[in-house]
Amino acid sequence: MLEKNNLFSFATSELSQDAFICWCLNWINYPNEELYPMAKDIFSKLLKEENLENEKVEILRQYKKIDVLVILKNSKKAFLIEDKTYTSEHSEQIKRYKETIKNDFKEEINDIKTVYFKTGFWFSYDFYIVNEKDKIDIKIDREDFLKIISKYQGKNIILDDYCEYFEGVTKQEEKEKNYLISEEELSQKKYWELNIAWSAISQYEFMRKIFPKEYIRSGRSIGGGVYTQYDILKNKIFPDTREENLPENKRTYSVFWRVDSKDKIGPYISINFYTEHGKGDKKPRAREDEYIKLKEKIRKIVDDNFIKLEEVECRFYDYWEPNLLMVPLKNYLISQEKFDELIKAIKIIDEELRK
Repeated sequence: MLEKNNLFSFATSELSQDAFICWCLNWINYPNEELYPMAKDIFSKLLKEENLENEKVEILRQYKKIDVLVILKNSKKAFLIEDKTYTSEHSEQIKRYKETIKNDFKEEINDIKTVYFKTGFWFSYDFYIVNEKDKIDIKIDREDFLKIISKYQGKNIILDDYCEYFEGVTKQEEKEKNYLISEEELSQKKYWELNIAWSAISQYEFMRKIFPKEYIRSGRSIGGGVYTQYDILKNKIFPDTREENLPENKRTYSVFWRVDSKDKIGPYISINFYTEHGKGDKKPRAREDEYIKLKEKIRKIVDDNFIKLEEVECRFYDYWEPNLLMVPLKNYLISQEKFDELIKAIKIIDEELRK
């Protein structure tokens, strides 16, 4: 039997969600309709705006690339909503959009509230954005939004589809968070079928378990595969990353933990050695001495602490990002006990390498 024909199984883009947010908020202009109380709840409980009885509310979608712009004309207030599903804010979007509103509505608006609205999984960068000083006034995640609108299910088929779709998304995320797997399942699956090989959420949860308070970077490789990284030695980009103890003008490389996958090895965690470069630069053979020095330091940490890891032999190749250490993960994911052994080893290596 086919699953329910849900509109939002097809309307998965951020533009579709922009329209849905506008649709939800715009019921505030229809006080005699069934979904007017829902819009009022969104304004009061999420946007913290309660006095709307005599307000003139204008809602704009994609005004100069701003996802959703809500203007309260009488009180001269605006809500700038940056809407995300499965991506994150980038290129100082919110800051630029705020300046656009200030310039375009000099007389009409004197108070701008910025809103970061994301219904997808929240990664480190999302939390960084909402916690950055003087940038975001209001944070709305999927749980916040569904808690309000799900009370009005049964009143409109579009609303019902949205709630049901994201209930499914939540269940799928819970499945993806699990990076552990039984030995029986492992023997029956190809490596690319393991959560940690294809799911950014699984990789993120894996790294977060090891480094619970640190900034974790998530991304996709040129080939489209997911990877997750945690910096060991790198220029300071975010408040909670660590700086290398070398002066910046002497720093020629960065080093980081990385969870990734490749043929024959499957999912793995590695320590990578990356040299900054631009297009047309010659291959960095000059960095081989630094690579060897760091590799020997890691080997000494492993030996001195009696760490036993299932390692893959690593060598300095003639390219920008060779591995210093590579540990296949599949045999460490078959039980909590094996995973705990791996966590302990990684933490020792990480702490010693930073000294």
